[in-house]
Amino acid sequence: MKIFAILTLSILWGSLAHCDFAAGQDPSIAAESVSLANPFFAKLSATSRAIVDGKPFRSAITELADRVEIPIVLDRHIDPSADVHVGQIGPTVFVGIQQVAESRDCVTMPIAGVLLVGRPEWVDATSEAILSLPAASQTSASVKIDVQWPAATTPSEAIRRIATASGQATPATELPHDLWPAAKWKSIASDVATTLVTAQFDHPPSQPRLASQPRSTSQPRSTSQHGSASRTSASAATAKRFSIPYRLDANRTAVVAAIRGVDRQSKLSHSGKQIEITATVAAHRAGIKVFLTSQAAKQAANVSLDKENLTLTLQNTPAREVLHKLAAAAGRACRIEQAADEACSQLITTSMQNASLRQLVAEIARQAAVDVAWTDDTLVVSKR
Repeated sequence: MKIFAILTLSILWGSLAHCDFAAGQDPSIAAESVSLANPFFAKLSATSRAIVDGKPFRSAITELADRVEIPIVLDRHIDPSADVHVGQIGPTVFVGIQQVAESRDCVTMPIAGVLLVGRPEWVDATSEAILSLPAASQTSASVKIDVQWPAATTPSEAIRRIATASGQATPATELPHDLWPAAKWKSIASDVATTLVTAQFDHPPSQPRLASQPRSTSQPRSTSQHGSASRTSASAATAKRFSIPYRLDANRTAVVAAIRGVDRQSKLSHSGKQIEITATVAAHRAGIKVFLTSQAAKQAANVSLDKENLTLTLQNTPAREVLHKLAAAAGRACRIEQAADEACSQLITTSMQNASLRQLVAEIARQAAVDVAWTDDTLVVSKR
């Protein structure tokens, strides 16, 4: 029987997730920039500590993302059913998903309100296709749609649903047959939605464009330049570069260094309180990863043992394993005394909501018939 557990700790991100912009405020900054003023990046930076061992890969990353209502788009060439074994993850939603993704040699890229997860070459190609769309695809509320489909939907049916939701004629193009999991995308540009579907195929047929939008100066601009032999990008000679605004603080040096480490020809310019960086998609992916990881470092302080905001679900999981992971979630080591070792082999099955770490550990100790004691840096487990 599979064993699985999930432990999560989340904080709200205030009104960012539903914010309106006051008159005179530039909405493009929050809509497009890599910044905590952008509700999308604020959600990814929300605190989340989890244990998803034993869960299938797709289920693990989707469950983490669903907690902040961010859709995941998974590369269809990645096995979604492979079990995850990564231990305790976090301390933010993005870092947790990144840790799960890396266990399958995948990378991530937050873009256009979705989080791409997959092979580096697929993630970069899909991101490039999205950033090459007209500006209105990402900035105009008039082109945003809500679209969903049930499990076992084919790619061609997904395209037809996108066309229907956007009020466009149904395209005649048929995509390769496949059966996809259920999806629900809210307030997404129809061009972006179409691109996410067609990008799942290595050699897709001509993309059925659902709408044509004028280009805006606020759209990340792409330029084709000759690369340098010393640059790490595989397509150095014809690399496309895109200008994306960043609003950085103390992490500025690290973010810029990460981008330049991938694309030595990247360029930086100042625009008010933010900087605009022109670089390859792979370089932006590296910079965004550093940006979001640096937010996680700010939240890595010890978790309160008594804050009742945790959920724990266990099925036939050894007490030893659970105690180690709960201690890790609290930023502490776990020491099981020799006399209590056998008792900690007890299999635990439980489901608790709105509980504190102290309460969770006490319940595991009760079922395993052991005693526990917390110190500043250790959870000590002894024989009862």
